[in-house]
Amino acid sequence: MSIVALSTPAGRSAVAVVRMSGENSIEIAKKVFSPFPKSPNLLKVGNLDTGDFVERAMCVYFEAPKSFTGENMVEFHCHGGMAIVTSVIQVLLDNGARMAQNGEFSKRAFINGKMNLSETEGVIEMIDAETTAAVKAGENLLANNLGKKSVALQDKLLDLIAKTEVALDYPEEDLEEQTLLETQKETQEILDEIEKLLSTVKAGKIAKYGIDVAIAGETNVGKSSLLNALLGYDRAIVSSTAGTTRDTLDAHLTYKDTKFNFVDTAGIRQTDNEIERLGIDRAKKTMKEADLVLFVVNGKPLAQQEKTLYVLNKCDEIDYSNVNREDCVVTSAKDNKGIEELKEKIYKMFCADEIYSSGQMLTNARHVDCLNRAKEKLQIVVDNLFCTTVDCSALNIRDAWSALGEITGTTATEEIIDRIYSKFCLGK
Repeated sequence: MSIVALSTPAGRSAVAVVRMSGENSIEIAKKVFSPFPKSPNLLKVGNLDTGDFVERAMCVYFEAPKSFTGENMVEFHCHGGMAIVTSVIQVLLDNGARMAQNGEFSKRAFINGKMNLSETEGVIEMIDAETTAAVKAGENLLANNLGKKSVALQDKLLDLIAKTEVALDYPEEDLEEQTLLETQKETQEILDEIEKLLSTVKAGKIAKYGIDVAIAGETNVGKSSLLNALLGYDRAIVSSTAGTTRDTLDAHLTYKDTKFNFVDTAGIRQTDNEIERLGIDRAKKTMKEADLVLFVVNGKPLAQQEKTLYVLNKCDEIDYSNVNREDCVVTSAKDNKGIEELKEKIYKMFCADEIYSSGQMLTNARHVDCLNRAKEKLQIVVDNLFCTTVDCSALNIRDAWSALGEITGTTATEEIIDRIYSKFCLGK
């Protein structure tokens, strides 16, 4: 059955695109649009009769299998008022189509062999991307780079499975010991390749989500002023009264295509005020979870701490000339001094420029889970090779093969596939 949905965002706009896919989608389109395009892939101006009014629109159709879904597809480009869009969709429903479910166009593309699971996830990552780096990460998925890698690893595992099957089928040949030795060596090589992929998780997280930065310190050291200076506008309330910030305050900044996710926190001190104490507890939790802590001080920095950059604030009042440490940046939030240097320091600490010039990065938690499960099974094979039998090793190798297959969808269950596509938007 043909499905239909709005493919552009809902709301008032200059142009909206209504998409329809299915065996009879071209026949339905011909009933409501004229003159219908004479050939596929040709955008044609004409009249779209909704029954209530005639909309001046454009229509293009794509013949199976040369379409996104692998089915006959039609797109209508009409004016973007929601009353118009609603009427266009309704006339298509009246003529035999049904409303698409979330991600159903992409799901049909997967079912019809146009894309594998990781490729369609790349489409969504590109749509959801907030920076160019995130777009590139999605583009890598859409280009099937991870899919090709996982298939190549699966092929190697199949070779291992075949060797173990031979040893099991011909025990008289006494192949078991030699097979175990070869299995250990080749399994370790595959493990190394998986480890290499998993080592890109941190870079992928930064590319997709950015760097989580907690702004912390004692009361009245200028944390909120620093946040405002970093953003270039007043986001936080600034007051000379100690303990003004009682809760965490989020704000985002894109610097050189890297997203900085700042969280201003309550000043850390001893207090009997229950609300302020709760704010301090949240501050400590935020510091623990952050990729980087900007610990603001007015004076001498503390001892060096992991993932901490000390911001020596109020340099217009305090002389910091005797402080010479790599984990310190001198600023004056009030006068906007050292702010650009601080941004650049954060950027370089995470080697952001190298991240965006790198190739494959893991940005999808599902893919990371698949690789980790494959790694776990193969590690069992390597660690217990001579303490177990060939058939047990073969079973673990098969489990690893299956886990890798979930990346592209070749071994994914229907439940997993449905869950993935349910997260897609309606017209995709």
